[in-house]
Amino acid sequence: MDEVTRKRLEFDRIIGFAQQFCLSDMGRDRLGEVSARGFVDGLHMELERVLELKNFLLEGHSLLFPVLPDTRRLLKKLGTVDAYLEPLELLDVHDLLQASSLLRTFMFRNRTLYPSVNDLTVRLWLEKSLQYEIKRIVDEQGRVMDTASDGLLQIRNELREGREVLRRKMERVLRRCQENGWLMEDTVAMKNGRLVLGLRVEYKYKLPGYIQDYSQTGQTVFIEPAEVLELHNRLQDLELAERREIERILRQMSSHIREELDNVLHNQDVMSEFDSLYGRARFAVDTGSVLPALENGGRLRIVRGYHPWLLITHRSRDEEVYPLDMELSEEERVLVISGPNAGGKSVAMKSVGLLCAMLLHGFLVPCHESSVFPLFDDIAIGIGDEQSIENDLSTFSSHLEQVRSILDAATPSTLVLIDELCSGTDVEEGSAIARAIIEELLAIGVKAVVTTHLGELKAYAHEREGVINGAMEFDRSSLSPSFRFIKGLPGSSFAFAMMQRLGFSEVLVQRAESFLDRESAGFDAMLDDLKTVLDENRRLREDLESERRDLEVRKRELSVREGELRLRKQELRQSVSREVQKEVELARKQIRKIVHEVKASPGVGKVEDARRRLQAMRSDAAVGTEAAMKVAEVSSAEDLSVSPGDMVRVLTTNTTGEVVSVDGDTVVVQCGTFRLTTSSGNVEKTSRKKVRRIERGESGSSGGPGWSARASSLESNRLDLRGLTGDEAVSEIERFIDKLRMNRIGTATIIHGKGTGALRLRITEYLKNNRYVKRFRLGEWSEGGAGVTVIEL
Repeated sequence: MDEVTRKRLEFDRIIGFAQQFCLSDMGRDRLGEVSARGFVDGLHMELERVLELKNFLLEGHSLLFPVLPDTRRLLKKLGTVDAYLEPLELLDVHDLLQASSLLRTFMFRNRTLYPSVNDLTVRLWLEKSLQYEIKRIVDEQGRVMDTASDGLLQIRNELREGREVLRRKMERVLRRCQENGWLMEDTVAMKNGRLVLGLRVEYKYKLPGYIQDYSQTGQTVFIEPAEVLELHNRLQDLELAERREIERILRQMSSHIREELDNVLHNQDVMSEFDSLYGRARFAVDTGSVLPALENGGRLRIVRGYHPWLLITHRSRDEEVYPLDMELSEEERVLVISGPNAGGKSVAMKSVGLLCAMLLHGFLVPCHESSVFPLFDDIAIGIGDEQSIENDLSTFSSHLEQVRSILDAATPSTLVLIDELCSGTDVEEGSAIARAIIEELLAIGVKAVVTTHLGELKAYAHEREGVINGAMEFDRSSLSPSFRFIKGLPGSSFAFAMMQRLGFSEVLVQRAESFLDRESAGFDAMLDDLKTVLDENRRLREDLESERRDLEVRKRELSVREGELRLRKQELRQSVSREVQKEVELARKQIRKIVHEVKASPGVGKVEDARRRLQAMRSDAAVGTEAAMKVAEVSSAEDLSVSPGDMVRVLTTNTTGEVVSVDGDTVVVQCGTFRLTTSSGNVEKTSRKKVRRIERGESGSSGGPGWSARASSLESNRLDLRGLTGDEAVSEIERFIDKLRMNRIGTATIIHGKGTGALRLRITEYLKNNRYVKRFRLGEWSEGGAGVTVIEL
């Protein structure tokens, strides 16, 4: 793809926009130099790397190095034997090596996520000693540190001491001059690199020393006092020694880098390549670009594709950009797009070319992932309205010259784009030339997209195998283009509608229409009728497709729900089975105990008591079995969901209460004065009327305690007494302690709140005298503080 094509497609603008996302100038230059390459020449790998880096960014990662220095000039400088790097240049080398190490290490650790990028970064030279040496001698501000060498440390210590002595001496001389009134300025100044005092000119011989300068008015003389002359000279010698030592250190460090120059240059090359990929990945994130399917054949399928530059520029102005949907089979070699002026023909054609060009240069493209693009070796474009003044060519001559160049260079792997084919000349002759050009394109075997207004060319495209019509839709009701591409139909120019839109009088428009031959008018009317039918079919297909997608979603949801309910049913059966086994074992123990008591002390009273107890156990078992059966009969069609405030019955305990909270599959139920925590599958909704019947014992079982005896088991060791009187609280505590003992729970929490403290005192009084309470205390801060009492049985 030559420079002219890049410019006509506005591909250079895409490159320029993507360059701003690179980290360094060398990455930006590398991106600007990117050239098209074939699928087998590394394009697939390059696109995979850009895609992996895009995912890297979308996953919230960021590079461990915020900038990447451009080291090309300074490394080239090291090619000269006597050259050495300045401190800031050494820091750039350090940052390049550090960035290389960090990137290589990160990508290697995450090579399963970013395998293609790792294939590139694993080639980086992993080096630590040079980084360490550079940081040992140069600080973050680019200053050679005192510790760079023992000699430099000694020189700088002497410099500091000498400057301190000089400062004290100058201050003494300054005070003496001030006392004598000799000074024009009451400060120490610097002239010619020496510290001086500004004296009035008439007192210049009062102070022994060396005259360094005069003021512009000649009224002030700047004198270096004689007593600091020798010290100044000594400091100058030390400063010269410092510069020489620094230069020696820099030369030595540069020599070490020069020894590894090939490796450093290799890292520079890999990092610049990575930077160009990184810039393209950030561009993809910014524009919502994806990697479509790529094929070696000629099939083209663009789904919701956008002209990238329009997407970028219109977004900044908050203007809508219309997507392009287009599909051409491998046999459909040439697409002829027709339609109104300013209706989007040229934009659609250029969109195809620009998207293909981006892919060939390693860019992801703004379209849907289901799109399919063929791979071309080259792209050629001809613009119909260009003129060549310097070659003295008219518009049409310039156009034919472009087409000739395209035909001469085209191969079966070339994408050809021609805007307004053979416009600007006699319609009949232009149509004939256009047909001949398309025949030549078919003979070469290219894929081509051309735009036209020529009616004969539309008819030719309808009849010729391998050529297909396409139109840009026009909305007659609003007299404006809709920018939607329609395959298989030629488009009308809608010139008369455009006249109406632009404000021409109705009389003039009708007069123009009267000059149009009836055959042409009938053809346009037929196109309108056909378009209406196609639009209706399209809407029906879209409605059917929408309904199909909705049904698919509903089907998947029902399938998931059915699976969840089936699993929940299985879990409930297992849970009920375990509960029943526990109850059976408990019943066996009680029966053995009753039999033992009767044998130990036979008598009518004992036997009658044993009979009543066994009858109660049978009732318990009947109700328990009924609850278990209800749990087991949960079907996949039931709505088992409950919400806070619902009245429910806990199936395994036959207790009722109000749902306090729901967290996933966990439900907390307030049952009287205590709370149960259970699974959502172990509760069923019930009305408040039914709850009252159950609370009165009207559950359908025969009299006696029934399954309610199971309620003595606890699923919570917390008792909330807030809002109760002292007597009510004591009654609740008695029942609560009994249940704790029956369930062998040793520690529990009583919640009474802080309030006035009256309820807490009453509870404390009761607990002191309860023989089952071993000890009790107020809660810790994390347990509820003075609002709770923790008891131990």
